[in-house]
Amino acid sequence: MKKLVLLAVVVVLTMNIAQAADGKNKKGKGGIQVLFEKLDLNADQKKKLDEFNKAHSEKYGQARKLKGDAHKAKLREITVARNALLGELLTGEQQAKLKELKAAKKGKKKESKDK
Repeated sequence: MKKLVLLAVVVVLTMNIAQAADGKNKKGKGGIQVLFEKLDLNADQKKKLDEFNKAHSEKYGQARKLKGDAHKAKLREITVARNALLGELLTGEQQAKLKELKAAKKGKKKESKDK
C-alpha cells in the first residue's frame, strides 16, 4: 500500500514538472497577456502596455478582493480602459489578429466546458 501511494505522488509530481517545462503553467501571465505575446508588438507598444499594467495593478488587486457583481464591475472598468488604449496603440493588422486570437481562445474555452 505504501508503494502505491508513493507511486501516485511521484506520478503527480512528474506531471507538474512536465507542465512547467512545457510553459503551460505560466503564473502571473494569463488571459490577454498571453495573447499580446503573439501580436509582435514593437518596443514602444510594449512600454506603453507595461505602463498601463503597472498603473492599474492596484485596481487589479482591489478587484481580486471583491466578490460577485462588484468584482465583475471593477474588472470591466479596467477592461474598458485597456481596450481604449489598445484602440490607440495597435495597428489595424494587430487589432484584427487580436480579435482572431480572442475568438479562437473563446472557442477553446467553450469546448473544454462542453466536455
